[in-house]
Amino acid sequence: MANILFRLLVLAALPLLLLPAGGCMSEITVSRVSPRERVNYGINTTGEGITQDTSNLLANFLLTDLYEDDPPALISRLQQLFKNEPRPEYLCALADSALNLGLRYASKPDLAIQYYLAAALYSYGYLVALDDPGSRPYSEERVTMIRIYNVAITEIFAYLHKRDLYRNNSFELTSIGGQKVTFTAPLYRLPLPESSYSDFLLCADYRPENLTHVSRRFGIGAPLICQIKPHSEADAARFADQQALPATLAIRFDQNNDRWDDVTARLEFLDSRNIDSTRVGRNEIPLELDFSTPLAYMVRNPPPFGYLEYMLNPDKTRRMQGLYMMEPYSDDRIPVVFVHGLMSNTRTWMQMINTLQNDPVLRKYYQFWGFSYSSGNPVLYSAQMLRDDLNTEAERLKATGLSDKMFNRMVVVGHSMGGLLSKTLIMNADNRLVEPLLGSSYKGTLDNLSPDQRDFVSRMLDFSALPFVKRVIFIAVPHRGSTLARSTLGQFGASLIHLPSSLVKDGEGLIGNLMQHGYLMPNDSRHHTGIDNLDPDDKTMSLLNKIPFVSGIPYHSIIGNRKFAGAPGGSDGIVPYSSSHLDGAVSELVVKSDHSVQQNPLAIQEMRRILLEHLKQYPDLKVDSPELPKNLNPEP
Repeated sequence: MANILFRLLVLAALPLLLLPAGGCMSEITVSRVSPRERVNYGINTTGEGITQDTSNLLANFLLTDLYEDDPPALISRLQQLFKNEPRPEYLCALADSALNLGLRYASKPDLAIQYYLAAALYSYGYLVALDDPGSRPYSEERVTMIRIYNVAITEIFAYLHKRDLYRNNSFELTSIGGQKVTFTAPLYRLPLPESSYSDFLLCADYRPENLTHVSRRFGIGAPLICQIKPHSEADAARFADQQALPATLAIRFDQNNDRWDDVTARLEFLDSRNIDSTRVGRNEIPLELDFSTPLAYMVRNPPPFGYLEYMLNPDKTRRMQGLYMMEPYSDDRIPVVFVHGLMSNTRTWMQMINTLQNDPVLRKYYQFWGFSYSSGNPVLYSAQMLRDDLNTEAERLKATGLSDKMFNRMVVVGHSMGGLLSKTLIMNADNRLVEPLLGSSYKGTLDNLSPDQRDFVSRMLDFSALPFVKRVIFIAVPHRGSTLARSTLGQFGASLIHLPSSLVKDGEGLIGNLMQHGYLMPNDSRHHTGIDNLDPDDKTMSLLNKIPFVSGIPYHSIIGNRKFAGAPGGSDGIVPYSSSHLDGAVSELVVKSDHSVQQNPLAIQEMRRILLEHLKQYPDLKVDSPELPKNLNPEP
């Protein structure tokens, strides 16, 4: 009988014995994922957005249901856990949970901001008190806390910006953890006074398009687009059209008591072009940087005049012409002046500038400027404008009393027609233009001109090399012209150009005076346009090509070949190699490209190499940067 009862008990218990240990949990196993999902291996997040570490902690303390059903209670319980035992993982779980709960309530901004404030406070508290990169330099926990802080302050700024609070000197907000946060007056560590900016926008709200390179770096903070108010045309140094500058936002928190329930906060606007890191607690943490988004935002709208109108109507587009700065002037950086080509403007350089400014060495030692002009103007007239603007900037700098050491190490980069303007900066014209144009008795000719006419001739034809230009880079430059200029289309384009009134007025008076004294025949009196000057047989072109460069100034050539890279010969579709090549160039690179060589990535890398080489010319800078390969040409 006992044996029968035992067997019945065993049979009754058999289903229970077959259950896995731990009750009704499922068997441990694995499932195979698709190749697409394979790339997510090791990413420390769950389907709820929180990290796997946070999910583990919530499960360990049976708090998962609170995350779903009672978020305020969850924050309270986690705060109590940390108070009882101040372990870093508890603070991380607080910051992580608060951020993701804030994102959950994004449609209720007044509720979401309470969670974002808590996330920023907890992550900042971790970085101040618990972060020790020296003992754990590869800690994922540290990186996670920086990322949470960045997202939290981004959302806080978006909230403040929408309510026009971010520039206020004082206001209060309360976090979901009960902390009262008092915001004091913002700190502006920017290159221009706060009043110079019309607005501050989050880079996170925009995505650059059509850039060949994204210039960003991971660190702490929320990158910003700083919009500059329009400046008057009377300014000695103007910014580019719709100029925007990069910056990084940080929010610094200071506790007013040991309980962390009364906190002071301050927004800090940091010039990411000149400030590389910020101190948080005992650690110096690199700033999050974004140079591409402000640049793309700056050129998001088309210019007020199209490229064709800019060329055809120099007078109408006069306000777009002249020297531009892409950033406030700094006397500890070397100016790199970009001069665009035919039917173009300074925007043609944005791909190159965007890539170059990502290099920390170039960013430290260079500042980027642009010179814009109507390419319908005669080359010598535009070259005169370039020299005048650079000389004006040199005089302005001298008047300020700032150091001109770096200014006197200037690099000029010219693309296409812009290279013809740029080459005049390292030439002494002497009599090489005046005499051929005005005849051997030009001195008597000049004596018969009015003072204004003599000045007009002198500045255009009798120029000297600028002493502060120390290197020139020529990109797809037609030193010997282009046959397209004499084509029917080229001549038709030249016939449509309306030359600037100042040139016509002064030129007509000069021509009339010369004709009156028998120095010119009537058929020599037509004004030549920029397109005319590109004709290989044009007198200006041939005369410029005969003037030697001053000695001691290195110059480089970057040339396009539509069919082959690295191979002398061919053409970029506009300018043949035979016109772009210069025997005396320090270096020459031929890239496979059409005429827009300045946007070719290999050409941009060659620019980087040359600029690094230029720095090493000055031992006082003590630049330690690796060389690029000598030959960037791929095999043909």
